[in-house]
Amino acid sequence: MVKSSQKNMVMEYIKSLGENINSFKVLSLNLHLLAPKILTDQNIKSLREVFIPAVKNGMKVFDLPNGDIITVFAKSLNDEILSALVKIKFLLQEDERVAKAAYLQDCEIADIWDMVKNYASINEKLSSVYNNTDDDNTLPAETKINNFDNLPKHGGEKLTTAMLDKVQKIIAVSDFSSFIRRQSICAVIGKSMPQRVFEEVYVSISDMRDSLLPNVDVFSDKWLFLALTEALDRRVLEIISRHDDGSLRSNFSVNINVATILSDDFLRFDETIDNSQRKSIMLELQLADIFSDMRSYNLAKTFAQSRGYKICIDGITVDKLAYLNRRNLDCDLMKIVWHPEFVRLVGSDKHFIDYANKAERAKIILCRIDDAKAVEIGNSLGINLYQGRYIQKLLSADKR
Repeated sequence: MVKSSQKNMVMEYIKSLGENINSFKVLSLNLHLLAPKILTDQNIKSLREVFIPAVKNGMKVFDLPNGDIITVFAKSLNDEILSALVKIKFLLQEDERVAKAAYLQDCEIADIWDMVKNYASINEKLSSVYNNTDDDNTLPAETKINNFDNLPKHGGEKLTTAMLDKVQKIIAVSDFSSFIRRQSICAVIGKSMPQRVFEEVYVSISDMRDSLLPNVDVFSDKWLFLALTEALDRRVLEIISRHDDGSLRSNFSVNINVATILSDDFLRFDETIDNSQRKSIMLELQLADIFSDMRSYNLAKTFAQSRGYKICIDGITVDKLAYLNRRNLDCDLMKIVWHPEFVRLVGSDKHFIDYANKAERAKIILCRIDDAKAVEIGNSLGINLYQGRYIQKLLSADKR
């Protein structure tokens, strides 16, 4: 009787929609197909949090006794649901089927059904679950620190080795947290509000310069600047490893140099990170840094990915995409820089069109977004992930 009543609870809700039933869809997350090691308590908690905004807009969520999740949502929330699935895909990357699919609904882990056309499939799903399981198993924009191709131009004294030595000593003992900034990487599809996937943690070079090296052009010497960023890397890793801020435990990315990943500092950082956390941490490497020493990049990438970290390559412009061997780079995400000439360049660049139309399009983040037009064009190319001031503005305006 209990099984029947629980099934009826879902079906009764569907029937209660009455004449409005045509305005609804059903999402089935088939989590029972995933290995138990993927469905950690933290992942399950994160899965449920993804749906909180849509629930406030009237979406219903039902936990099935086999661990699956059924959601009934208005078709007007379709874009929000698709954005949520982009985030959920990142949470479930350990599953090979999920990792290979462009979208979660492209593999068997998720099904989206029209309420009327697929009513038989919905009923069959519920009947199968409730007839074969027990009921007690329910589910519990700032300058990047080392982007050489886009360095701002400043006047003032040139950075010298003596200045660098002085500032490195200050960085090692100062309250460094005041220089750290965050910016969200979000899934945005159509008119949906941004769905946070992870946050980038980086250093505000301009604020650090104004505080520690006023009237000095820290970008005047590329190699001294690189040495400076490696010192910044060490401090950022130290702050994260201390877990002073509870939000810096998972689902974040950090700007880092290739050399830092191969250093003892990174090994000490890695020792403080739980196995379950590593898979949700992105290491962002600059394209210029990678090309300066491809052998070191391959070593760093192989080591980091073997430990469970994801690799994101930043600083890619459309004109550079034609020269990148994506197989050799073997990264998990790529940031493509948006700029006013983007539309014209994309239209004439077959490499970008090919890339955006393949399954790998799920790896692209369109960054430095300043207006809605960028998202509109990105969506038309199959891009779902975005970062920039416009995205932050939408997040701030979202009352949910």
